[in-house]
Amino acid sequence: MFTVIGIMFAGIAVGYLLRRVTLLQQIGRPISYTILLLLFLLGTVVGANREIVDNLTSLGGQALLIAVAGTLWRRGWYIVVFFKSVVAMKGSLLVVACFALGCLLGWAGWLPTFLREHDLSVYVLYLLMFQVGLGIGSDSKLKQILKSLRPKLLLVPLATIVGTLTFTAMVSFLLSRWGLFDCLAVGSGFAYYSLSSILITQLKEPLIGAQLAAELGTIALMANILRELFALLGAPLFVRYFGRLAPICAGGATTMDTTLPIITRCCGNELVFVSIFHGILVDFSVPFLVSFFCSLS
Repeated sequence: MFTVIGIMFAGIAVGYLLRRVTLLQQIGRPISYTILLLLFLLGTVVGANREIVDNLTSLGGQALLIAVAGTLWRRGWYIVVFFKSVVAMKGSLLVVACFALGCLLGWAGWLPTFLREHDLSVYVLYLLMFQVGLGIGSDSKLKQILKSLRPKLLLVPLATIVGTLTFTAMVSFLLSRWGLFDCLAVGSGFAYYSLSSILITQLKEPLIGAQLAAELGTIALMANILRELFALLGAPLFVRYFGRLAPICAGGATTMDTTLPIITRCCGNELVFVSIFHGILVDFSVPFLVSFFCSLS
């Protein structure tokens, strides 16, 4: 836990010191490539494990339950009608494709020997956390965001975090296979499916073994992708029935990028800054909360 967080803070420090370096403003692309590599490696572990493959439908059902609890904690159920928002999921589809390719190669046994014998994903995870830190530290808007902090703004991300964790905790009583802290670790992804699934797989392996860690990581990946999908497709109905802040809370960590366009469209331009601030704060909480809950279970 502390190694991962420490590496991220080291990245923030380096990013801040080198914030004037133009190249660092393009850190988003290397981060994307590193995430795809990590999810491919996770897929190879899942695909090579026959028991996980045989139970993939069951894992998907558990992921759906956690995603629903994390997204719809305000009240009730809704009917998905905004199909045009699927276009915004193209980045997520690429992630799923990389994960699926890893699963296929792992299942078929076509992996190179060095991938089967060495756990490269740990070192790639360290690289990812350092890159995430670089991105935060070198952000030209970092000072502006910190200076503009107001107590009221903190209530929206706080509501998202508390609401998600409360209802995810309730779901844990329905899932006999996973404990309270396992479900909370999954819910703490807040739609940041790539980082949360990788962190859970790596941090849980020493505690519960590679088999169960890979299963829980797969559930985290599917649950948080579903959360992002719900936020994209359900935004118009969230606004209509639950208020203009509802899509922001539903979007979790994605409200500063993937779901920002649909939130702007449905909630109005005046909530753009709230959405960005919410996404940054929730995004920043993911490695802390996921690591914390993984260490407790």
